[in-house]
Amino acid sequence: MRKFFSTLMIWMDRLRRVLVNGFFILFLVLFVVAISIEQPEVPESAALVLNPKGAIVEELDLPAPSLFPLNSSLGAPHQTRLHDLIRVIRVARDDERIRLMVLKLDEMGDAPLSTLQEIRGAIEAFKESGKMVIAVGPNYSQSQYYLAATADRIFIDPLGIVAIKGFSIYRNYFKDALNKLNVDVQLFRAGEYKAAAEPLVRNDMSDEDRKANRALLDQLWSEYKDDIAALRNINAERMQQVLDKPSLYLASHNGSLAGLAKAEGLADQLARPGAIDEYIAGAMGVEDGSYPSVDFRGYLAVIGDQQEGTLENRIGIISASGMILDGKQPPGTVGSSSMLAMLDEARRDDAIKAVVLRIDSPGGSAQASEVIHSGIMRLKAAGKPVIVSMGSVAASGGYMIAAPADEIWASPSTVTGSIGAFGVLANVGKGLEKLGIHSDGLGTTSVAGGVRADRPLPDELKKVVQLSIQHVYDRFLNIVSEGRGIDREKVESIAEGRVWTGLDAKRLGLIDGLGGFDDAVAAAARHAGLKDYDVEWVTPAQSFREMLIMKLLGSADVMLSYLQAGDPVVQLFGMRQAPLWLQEVTQLRRLMPLSDARPSLLTVCNLKVTP
Repeated sequence: MRKFFSTLMIWMDRLRRVLVNGFFILFLVLFVVAISIEQPEVPESAALVLNPKGAIVEELDLPAPSLFPLNSSLGAPHQTRLHDLIRVIRVARDDERIRLMVLKLDEMGDAPLSTLQEIRGAIEAFKESGKMVIAVGPNYSQSQYYLAATADRIFIDPLGIVAIKGFSIYRNYFKDALNKLNVDVQLFRAGEYKAAAEPLVRNDMSDEDRKANRALLDQLWSEYKDDIAALRNINAERMQQVLDKPSLYLASHNGSLAGLAKAEGLADQLARPGAIDEYIAGAMGVEDGSYPSVDFRGYLAVIGDQQEGTLENRIGIISASGMILDGKQPPGTVGSSSMLAMLDEARRDDAIKAVVLRIDSPGGSAQASEVIHSGIMRLKAAGKPVIVSMGSVAASGGYMIAAPADEIWASPSTVTGSIGAFGVLANVGKGLEKLGIHSDGLGTTSVAGGVRADRPLPDELKKVVQLSIQHVYDRFLNIVSEGRGIDREKVESIAEGRVWTGLDAKRLGLIDGLGGFDDAVAAAARHAGLKDYDVEWVTPAQSFREMLIMKLLGSADVMLSYLQAGDPVVQLFGMRQAPLWLQEVTQLRRLMPLSDARPSLLTVCNLKVTP
């Protein structure tokens, strides 16, 4: 037996050495290849292929999928940063090497209307330089088509479809299911329209929520239709008629969805990829049917993802994107500690004269929102103007942190407001009793041991929770009243947890102007009295370990894209596709947490008050 364990330990030690040395060699090879890999180049006369992948986001999220299986397709979804897209389009506008732009949108995910409108503005500015924009694709989703509509010419496959369907809000409601599971859910809220947790206590949409959602959807849909009608020079009412009775109009085109799209002015030409390439080549004056090009990510790698400023005066940009949570949080969420550190950095940096806070958040922790609010107030007290630029949504806690700004800008389709508060408690005591599990005991006060998942909430504690929720709501109302200079009575009349579009928010005084990110930057410069300035993104500080991981493993993404695209470096590996080990290396970054991310917005035994 002793010999067996001795042999086992020897083999385990050998295995450990092999694994450690193997990973060391892997990282060494990866590092050498990464620093020697040839950077993409822009041909002298090229088409910029704008081909965003996945969701278009304010900040790239780094989820942590499982490492196994190695060939799993359930890893982190592709994402494209909004500001990278806009930067590429703007630089290409003035780049003499770029002759035209090709919108290849088939891998782009859905995006909020306000996000699409920001990209549309950049594309229209590109066209003003005299350069052509061509949209190509077998099919177009509703989001994809909005961008395609900005093109001078839209191509679609003869068997393709323009899948415009309108906007809707449908949810699953769980009251009956939770009753069957013997789970009691108690909802505490301040605000008649604060409906985020209603699915837990209802089987259908409340009248208040239905009223607010109807107004929201009607405004967003009207704006989408009007934008498409203006871009394509078609009638918005006709578009509505076709979408209300699609089968009626489709029958007249023998069931051809592409034919219907062309007849209704949504597309210019039905064509296969080869014919489309010939058209683009002809537009560039190339005779052989193929044309030189550079794609979005390749062009971004050439121009760099940050603007290099040399001016002494700067406007700092801080992004608050995602759910608002306590403590330090990774990109894709808004951590109170993370945001406070960036606000303090901007306050201490003498070169930063003003700050634009870019908010794209549905809210979250009330306490975290208060912490961020205090950091903004300190920044303003230091004499630095704060301008808010709202993205697709800045609601609830997202609006709380916006309220003290010197100016607030939003797009007409931004969703904002939701001034209210709620908390949810779930109790599974009845379900446990059916299993023969009972809870009993004693405490020294009437509320001791009260907030438990296996016991009903004592009546006294119910009053405490509701009073606490009301306190958060009152505090929220005061923050808005003071920050916006609006009488509290008026704030109360437009609060109650109701959401508003940017268009309504402007009318109600919740924001100052309708516009995009550039308008907010211009406002910041105006408040700071700046004529010449640079824009600087303020990002969370990274440790040496974090920078090493991001730099080293970040290059794996570049390598993988080269290998899969058939770049000459493929010859180094003798294959067209990346090996499995390299595909997995691109996931390692997501497996190594760079911060303590422990969101707990709602647990069965912990109440979290959420504005």
